[in-house]
Amino acid sequence: MKRIFTGIIAITVLCGCSKKNVSDSPDSTDIPVAEASGVALGYKSSKPVNAIPMATAFRMSGDYADHIAITIVNGNITYFPAPTDITDSSRPISLGNGWWLNRQGISANSVFTRYTFEEYSKLRQVPTIKELKASVIPGARVTEMYTLPYTISEAPSKISEIRDILK
Repeated sequence: MKRIFTGIIAITVLCGCSKKNVSDSPDSTDIPVAEASGVALGYKSSKPVNAIPMATAFRMSGDYADHIAITIVNGNITYFPAPTDITDSSRPISLGNGWWLNRQGISANSVFTRYTFEEYSKLRQVPTIKELKASVIPGARVTEMYTLPYTISEAPSKISEIRDILK
């Protein structure tokens, strides 16, 4: 009985292991790539996988820079901050000509709520989904997004360079 049980475990382990190969890629050098849910986690052709998030700038349909943004996709809220996430370092930075440096996780699907940064940061708990949806200012949305050539951590120290890019 012990041998049968050990054999079943061995077969299960062997069947679960497989070599991932990137030989179908034109510049491949047959380097294995670990995958999880279709996302490459290793190296492909000896080039590192770039996973460093780049900073973005955005424009909006009005003066909502002091308002909390949430993201809604197909009627569902897909992003909203916790009140403890809101600090002075999450406020957008004015770049001029209607552009703002994104420091809150804003996307092209973001809309603005009536909550100001100060009000929201003082809340004791996150508003409900119903409350968040009800707080959306009609027509207050992101109108343009621009991916910057700087990482999120570099961007705040590159404001003059970013302003030149967005002219």
